[in-house]
Amino acid sequence: MSSNYRELIIKGDGKLLKGFLWGYKATKRVKSGLLFCDDHPIDTHHLQELLRLQTGREHLICTEGHHKSLVAAMHRAPALGFEILSDRPIVRSYFEFKFDTFSEKVASSLKRIVRRLPMDLELTGFQEKEDKHPGAAGVEIYAPAHHYHYHGGGIAEGNIEKLLSLHKKFAYHEFVEVKDITIEF
Repeated sequence: MSSNYRELIIKGDGKLLKGFLWGYKATKRVKSGLLFCDDHPIDTHHLQELLRLQTGREHLICTEGHHKSLVAAMHRAPALGFEILSDRPIVRSYFEFKFDTFSEKVASSLKRIVRRLPMDLELTGFQEKEDKHPGAAGVEIYAPAHHYHYHGGGIAEGNIEKLLSLHKKFAYHEFVEVKDITIEF
């Protein structure tokens, strides 16, 4: 699934860059389309992350619609000392998840999330399995048999901002294991 987002790696003071972006957003009345990777569960490539910690590199994701205007705004403010080290289109964003619950209530909530995905998201490799054992009803939580079991997993991919929202919904459930969002170029 293609994307209309770009990743910018910017060298400069992180707090100053955040302030600059707050001003940019306020001036342009931007409500979405600009993300600091540090503020979200986005994997920014472990080696690059180590370099960022050593040299003050910030990872920023923006839509194609904001890209030219944002880059131009940075160039108009050379005194701030921002240097764009990398600027590349994101071709895919996704995260892996798996779930395992013995609660029908939790299962119902997870099924609603999976079946009501926004149009810009899709699940690949999604598998789910639901087991019911009526004879085990009333068995305590640590017993070897449970009356209900719902488990599975897959990969969610698509629009990165909608993916962040889905990631948050899954992470809310303690019975769901979600990995950070991966971006590919």
